[in-house]
Amino acid sequence: MSDLSVTHSLLADGATLKINVAGRLAIETAAELQNLLLEQVDTVSSIQLDLSAVEDIDLAGMQLICSACRTNLNLKKHFNFTGCMAPVVREAIGAIGLQRQTTCKHNDDLPCIWCGGMN
Repeated sequence: MSDLSVTHSLLADGATLKINVAGRLAIETAAELQNLLLEQVDTVSSIQLDLSAVEDIDLAGMQLICSACRTNLNLKKHFNFTGCMAPVVREAIGAIGLQRQTTCKHNDDLPCIWCGGMN
């Protein structure tokens, strides 16, 4: 049984998928979110990821989200966070020093989504 809960719903616009992630997003659970993202990448034009209920995240979980962001940007799609970011996610951002990288070369040098940027 996974410590991760991933639920999703299509928003009223019919083109935006909201994904709610709760629990532990880590190397042993990240495949569940990865599979959903891969299944949906061709079906929606925008993904909103809600990490407000994440209880733990490791580098594999963060890499998965960065990869999903980059994949969607390459496909000219939107990928953003929604809701409040869980404190453990903010702590992970600080622990890896990501808050110092204000721009992302994959996001047209706009602020990285981890640092409050939108795409």
